[in-house]
Amino acid sequence: MLLLESGGEVGMTGYTAKHAERLRRDYRRHGLGAFEDKRKNNRDRILTKSQRQQVVAALQSEQPCSLIAGCNDEHWTTYWLGRYIHETTGKQYKSKTSSYLLFREAKLSFHLPGKRYEKADAEKTAAWVAQQIDGRSRLMRAWGNPDTVVLCEDEMVLTSGTTLQKIWLPKRSYPPVIETNATRQRKSIYGFLNLGNGQQHAFMTDWQNMYITVEVLEKLRTVYPTQQLLIAWDNCGWHRGSEVMAWVKRDKRTKLLFFPAYAPELNPQEHVWKAGRKATTHNQHITDIGQTTRNFITHITGRTFSYGLCGLRPQGVAQV
Repeated sequence: MLLLESGGEVGMTGYTAKHAERLRRDYRRHGLGAFEDKRKNNRDRILTKSQRQQVVAALQSEQPCSLIAGCNDEHWTTYWLGRYIHETTGKQYKSKTSSYLLFREAKLSFHLPGKRYEKADAEKTAAWVAQQIDGRSRLMRAWGNPDTVVLCEDEMVLTSGTTLQKIWLPKRSYPPVIETNATRQRKSIYGFLNLGNGQQHAFMTDWQNMYITVEVLEKLRTVYPTQQLLIAWDNCGWHRGSEVMAWVKRDKRTKLLFFPAYAPELNPQEHVWKAGRKATTHNQHITDIGQTTRNFITHITGRTFSYGLCGLRPQGVAQV
């Protein structure tokens, strides 16, 4: 304000001349009260800067079981974070919001634990991945061949049972979703994700067996009438059945790549199923399983997916 009055360079203060003029006007009207901080929640932080840094460092590098007596959990929750803060600083937050901010500052995000199969062999899975990323592997040779299409396949079953997903609602609002009491209907879907362009191909069936798998492969061949195909899928019986192997031998342009046992997390088609369920079946009362399945297929085949396998993924396709 003094610089403004004397014709000095107001910009050196970090304020514009217009802002300085507004401050001067408010000062003339209200005196020193013009400069009071009127933010209602401008309270001091519970933790000091050094304490926050200590907490963030612990979140980034330690497990709660190694820091808190009586804790056996390997993963942080708001409860264990509150316990750790109270034990190390004697202070306590009144709401979980502050804990969420600390998690975010530590670059942690909220996840549900993933499933892990009892019979899964981490060493074999890692060895399989290492084998595939070798430039001489069948996968990499197929990827580098413009005449070959790499497809990741999986099946899923849709039923008329209601599946629920958390949604944001006004307080004290609980809209019900009808659950059927009748015998549940079901349909199967064979899904193929084109790893080169992110396109999805899906076929509805009543169930899965090696004969139906051959019928689906015949339909897939009409989509790619001349190309070489490399299909990556799991080890279930209807993929290794004699009828399927006979079809592959007759076709002469299809090769198979089998995922390691009990490692569904490697198959990008699994992510397509999750995206489809989220968009079309969660929180829905299903009365016509056939129509619901067709809607599901329309959704996943009407967009592209950038999910990858062993570092290979479509280029220029946005993540869904």
